[in-house]
Amino acid sequence: MNTDAHSLKGHGYLVSIVSVLLLAIPAFKGAKDSSVMLACLLAGAAFSIAGMGLRWIADRKTQRRIDEAKGEKPGHGGGKLAREAR
Repeated sequence: MNTDAHSLKGHGYLVSIVSVLLLAIPAFKGAKDSSVMLACLLAGAAFSIAGMGLRWIADRKTQRRIDEAKGEKPGHGGGKLAREAR
């Protein structure tokens, strides 16, 4: 497993997505009898996962701009924090 800061952040988002899905499984059992509750559960899980994806994309874009400003190859330098974490 890569331990630079951005890989750790990406893995953290992945863990959060899995946790949303795991929490939705037992909640689905109680919500399946009500279409409104089921819709809220599915929408809530989808929005949570979408939000994590958007934050990850924003982080990658921000780091790419930082790397480009420093003259590093995007995606390879990882910025100062990533180099310190190695």
